[in-house]
Amino acid sequence: MKKKLLLIAIFFSIILLVGCTEKEPTEIQKEPSIVEIQNNISDVYNKVSSGCVGIYAASSTKASTGSGVVYKEENGLYYVVTNCHVIENTTTVRIFLGGSKYYQGSVVGYDAKNDIAVITFSLDLFGGPDIYVNDFFNYDEEIVIPGQTAIAIGCPLGLENFNSITTGIVSRIENGLIQTDTAINPGNSGGGLFNLAGRLIGINTEKEIYTSGLDSNGNVISIPVEGIGYAISLDVVKKCIEDIEANGGEITRPTLGLTISVVNRYLNDQSPYLDYMPNSLDEALVVSDITSTGVAAKAGVKLYDVIISVDDVEVTTLNDLSNILNLKLIGQTLKLKVYRASATTKEVTITITL
Repeated sequence: MKKKLLLIAIFFSIILLVGCTEKEPTEIQKEPSIVEIQNNISDVYNKVSSGCVGIYAASSTKASTGSGVVYKEENGLYYVVTNCHVIENTTTVRIFLGGSKYYQGSVVGYDAKNDIAVITFSLDLFGGPDIYVNDFFNYDEEIVIPGQTAIAIGCPLGLENFNSITTGIVSRIENGLIQTDTAINPGNSGGGLFNLAGRLIGINTEKEIYTSGLDSNGNVISIPVEGIGYAISLDVVKKCIEDIEANGGEITRPTLGLTISVVNRYLNDQSPYLDYMPNSLDEALVVSDITSTGVAAKAGVKLYDVIISVDDVEVTTLNDLSNILNLKLIGQTLKLKVYRASATTKEVTITITL
């Protein structure tokens, strides 16, 4: 309330100041009404929902359902992006369209590390419904910010709830994930998270259900969590799809053969690793263990090296490091800049072939 009053006061001050000039007052752009936003959501649903599919996947011992988004069509073959965990370890995949008909699906490949999979299908001789292709590879750069409206379309709790829509906002963006309070549940996995322009901004993947806490007697208890779901951000989705289409099958992401400890100068003030950190850093990633046969050790990384940057991107958290590593392929290179307390030059650049 105080902020609103302050803005009104500033607004009137500006009017008084510019009222002394002879310029015509500019027209004030009004905020969209609730009705307009609701209409926009309906428009988005009507536009994109025909490209949102249900997925049935099964093996001899289990069956699961999920959701997906059609992103490409080539010569009658449709490509669907979904979560890896929807189709992992299954032998039969069916695409559910229009809430009424199944089509044979074929798994192109999957990336378990990033929980992305690609499936193809085609319509039968009798054709099928019109399908909207969400061609997000041809988007301009999509800007996603906290507070913007988010729309999820999927099949929560099973294919009988085909293409259910829920809305909320983007709560936070970090480490390749979009946090949202948009309701997502089992069955929404692999479905799309859209903005008010109908553009895909992420692939729904998981939600928080419980967190741990202590009761009054100090016993560990589970506390229900509401309104914290996650979608894989579009830049990660696109990179995974590109790797899957180029290589097929299971995408294996490389490992470095390192154990990394995050050390904070103020929170871990007794840590033995502080002696290896440069004074300019309050928090850093320190190599606390190393496998002698790993690619990092073979390339020249040493115990107690402090990782400053990866591929010229500064890293201060484990997520910073894993977000880069999780999008690398075996055979590619990784450039590490490390601080080495025992080195004469202090900073050392090491190129690793993964």
